[in-house]
Amino acid sequence: METDRPIKALFERQGQSLLPFIGEHRAGVRVTAVESVELPALKRTIDSVLRLERDGLAWYRHVEFQAEKDPGIPRRCFEYNSRLILHYDAAVLTTVLYLLPGADEGVPDALRLYVGDWLAYEWRFDVVRLWELDAENAFQSGEAGPLALVPLLRGGDEPSRVLEAVRRLDAMPRPQAADAMSVLLDFAAQRYDRATFLNVLGKDRAMQSWLWQMGVDEGEARGEARGEARGEARGEARGEARGELKAVRQMCSDLVKEFHPRSATVLLRAIGACNQPETLRTWALQCAKLSDEAFVTLVTGKPPARTGRSRATRPSRRAAAKRR
Repeated sequence: METDRPIKALFERQGQSLLPFIGEHRAGVRVTAVESVELPALKRTIDSVLRLERDGLAWYRHVEFQAEKDPGIPRRCFEYNSRLILHYDAAVLTTVLYLLPGADEGVPDALRLYVGDWLAYEWRFDVVRLWELDAENAFQSGEAGPLALVPLLRGGDEPSRVLEAVRRLDAMPRPQAADAMSVLLDFAAQRYDRATFLNVLGKDRAMQSWLWQMGVDEGEARGEARGEARGEARGEARGEARGELKAVRQMCSDLVKEFHPRSATVLLRAIGACNQPETLRTWALQCAKLSDEAFVTLVTGKPPARTGRSRATRPSRRAAAKRR
């Protein structure tokens, strides 16, 4: 299950609303920065580090996301915690956020070192198991971050709960809810089989999120690389636009090959010539719904040419004589 990318993005953009879901329950705490930290020497990237402040005091919360069983978590988190303390020269608390049942099986919640039977050293960390948190907590928060976690929470496998989370995110302004919606759909797609996922959420919504997020990701990556290389904001914007166009065009082409192989030649030519991402998205969303003839008409503006010509029949001499 691919979880690292969406969950990291969610914490980067929705960290404040997710504090109760990582064991941070102190009132008045606010997130002032979220980083994905690469420590020197080891060249390991830590999942997420949130800078927290209250009453003029600052400390850090290191969060490790775990979807699969890993007996080495205590030792790894101790190493990360120690190095983060040295890195920030400040207090760092660690939470292991288990995403799926079974990921915590047999894994201790502390690093313990023994000398014989004597417990010589113990370093504990906080543990949160998402499936033990009721989905109702996310609805009560009313915020985008917790709503995105609904498919992983207790009761989140009920279609009505997922649909309610989708409905609430749909009602929020797009900049606030778009990332959370994409993460929710990603988690739901991995918890449900394909047929159930499409029946519950609908093909249009799933594809819209998929296409939109893919375009954004491609555009951001290309735009950032070009913008940094040239040192120009204009280069970044141009790169983002080109990346998005390329990603959506590729997705539209793939869908055509899947659903309309007989008309692929004329359709792929039209898709390759289209430079409007919104038009390509519209075509992609209609691709699986329309017949070959209807889809070719939508994309090219004219119905497909018929491959076979009907032969005109000549009247027989007897029929001609009767008419005389």
